[in-house]
Amino acid sequence: MTQDEWERTFEEEARELLVLVAGSSGAGKRNGFWEVAHSYLAYVDCEIGTLCADEGRLVYPVSDEDNAAGNVLGRFRDEEIYRVAARKKIPQELPEGMSASLQNCLLVVEVLEENPPCRALDEVVAEYRKPVVLNDEELGELSLDKDYDTFEGAILWGGEDIDISLEVDSSSEETWTAAVRAMRQMLGEQNKWDRDMRAFAARELTQLACEWRESADKEIPEITEESFAQRLGLTSIAMDSDGSFSAYFDDDDMFFGHCVVVYGSLTDGVASAEMAG
Repeated sequence: MTQDEWERTFEEEARELLVLVAGSSGAGKRNGFWEVAHSYLAYVDCEIGTLCADEGRLVYPVSDEDNAAGNVLGRFRDEEIYRVAARKKIPQELPEGMSASLQNCLLVVEVLEENPPCRALDEVVAEYRKPVVLNDEELGELSLDKDYDTFEGAILWGGEDIDISLEVDSSSEETWTAAVRAMRQMLGEQNKWDRDMRAFAARELTQLACEWRESADKEIPEITEESFAQRLGLTSIAMDSDGSFSAYFDDDDMFFGHCVVVYGSLTDGVASAEMAG
């Protein structure tokens, strides 16, 4: 969509809203402009005084030139309240499987005030700032990173500490339970998964590692599939609530400091591996 077409997906009338900005932010390239988005936790409609506690995104367009100049994400600060004039997204029929929360989108027309008083939103941000911690007898203490919807922790894998990240919907405790259950399953079968991930990565990437070896400035020992698999060092696992995972390995300098990432799922096994970073 062009910028005009994109803006026509929002209501024509702008409303005065108090918006609590919190969470992730980013910018995506569209057709001739950039769409900048900041997550919000809730807003209050100034005309009727109603609190809407559904999370969403505060968006606005930016030109290529302004984006190249930098700091396009500095317009709104995290965990602060803004009084804005904004146009609501016109409800659309979403494809099956897409969250209805994608409709919660506000196009900024004008920023009217920074940090206005609002007791209702102060209560929302106070609740948001409370730490959320899960204590699991197998996975240990897991702390919720609300900006990225992940529970972070560490486990013992093959006698070594590694980091784990459970990707969840922070508003749905069902996804918390599912992600914990999936990670516990993988941990309980760690010998199998460790062997399978290393073997798959070795089959996929040993030839590439040999090509990198030939470009080295100094002499490096020969790399075989067996030595490749042994040299990898698992550092972290990211687990989704549906049982899909990404495992990150230290490359032992076979790719001059890049990492090796192995992808798969608990139901289908290891699916792919790549050099990254």
